[in-house]
Amino acid sequence: MFGPGLVWAALAQGTGELIFWPAFTAKYGEWFLWLIIPASLMQFGASVEIGRYTLLTGETIFTGFTRLRPLAAVLLWAGMFAATAWFGAFASAGGTALGTLTMFPSGWDDRARTIFWADTTVVIFFLVLVGSRYVYAVIERFMMVVATVSLLGVLVAVAHPKVLAQAGPYWSAIVTPHLGSPKAWDPSDLESFLTSLVYVGMGGFYSFMYAYWLREKGAGMAGRMGRLAGLRGHAERIEPAGFLFDDTPGNRESHRRWTRYLRLDNGMGLATNLVTVLAMCWLALALLRPEGLVPKDWELAVVQSRFFEVSWGPIGKALFLLIAAAFLADTWLGVTDGFAHMHADWCCANLGWAQRLGLRRVYLGWVVLIAAGSLATIPLAAPGPLIAIGGTINFLSMAVYIPILFSLNHVYLARRLPAWTRPSWIWFAYLFGSWAFYVGVSIWYLKLRLG
Repeated sequence: MFGPGLVWAALAQGTGELIFWPAFTAKYGEWFLWLIIPASLMQFGASVEIGRYTLLTGETIFTGFTRLRPLAAVLLWAGMFAATAWFGAFASAGGTALGTLTMFPSGWDDRARTIFWADTTVVIFFLVLVGSRYVYAVIERFMMVVATVSLLGVLVAVAHPKVLAQAGPYWSAIVTPHLGSPKAWDPSDLESFLTSLVYVGMGGFYSFMYAYWLREKGAGMAGRMGRLAGLRGHAERIEPAGFLFDDTPGNRESHRRWTRYLRLDNGMGLATNLVTVLAMCWLALALLRPEGLVPKDWELAVVQSRFFEVSWGPIGKALFLLIAAAFLADTWLGVTDGFAHMHADWCCANLGWAQRLGLRRVYLGWVVLIAAGSLATIPLAAPGPLIAIGGTINFLSMAVYIPILFSLNHVYLARRLPAWTRPSWIWFAYLFGSWAFYVGVSIWYLKLRLG
């Protein structure tokens, strides 16, 4: 049953891990490194709670929000829509790597070459999504390969003597807090800073996608709900509403085992992602910062090729560019599937015409719209600023939706399920601490930006 956690990790690896954290390390050195582990742990509580609702009912998270407060579901859907509008930048970030790797089309500048490969990536993965038999199965296989290859690659790169020589300063910085701003702080990096905090894992609205992968995997009560098929697959019946269960010894044991699975699967994704970002920042501190190389603009995923070039020369550089392209292309693939799922879920929970069409048709319609939106937004700006816009929206969203999520699972659902489904007070304290972190940083950000 392991899989959703690795998909989570592979999707998360494409932004904070490959782009923003290495860029901040290259630019500001050790200053922000101590935030990596706390920021990663802050997301675990929310993502487990998101998975918990699907595990206990089989329903997806937006159906749950609609049950709890229809207006809250509408507002969250609107926020998700705003965050969705810019994620074509993931494809264009991967296009920077593919353009440099192939130097095709020849004679084009970096921007034009990046847009060409970004558009090509969008078209290819659009065809993969709509033409699959079962959508999740394709995504899981692809993501597992990307997560495994990329993790092994960066771990091998870290073994280079030039990188190992920085072990002392690096790990000291990981456990030593630096408060305030660095001397060379650039205020225009504020949105990128929030993006790095929320994308050290897969935060914001992206965390909702975990529930949809659990459902497609058939975890817990989701095993009764049916799978989403592509155009080549057999359309299964997808239940419009979930299920509850009785207070029996057998169900109590099943709940214990599924809860353990949920935390292990999610924890495995978090650990894979954390190891990746720690290795990437170590490489950036040892290889990029001494040379003054900072990933930016239309070379967002190109500068990091020094990670492999130091060990293996031109072949290593080409290999890293290929892995970087996969890092970012799989992010576009996974996010397109996840957001199409969520948009379709909200529509089918709230709109009569969508209910009549069915989840499968509405999902495929959203895939078409999202792909078209990506093609339209890719040329608007370099990928970094576009990703930072979505990252800022996603960070602020966590301060809003964690209390709603708590109310859904521990008030609304708790009244309808046996008492032994409720976690201990320690878990509540952990979730509250995570929420307080996002609220505090959001207030700080808004004060700076709004005066």
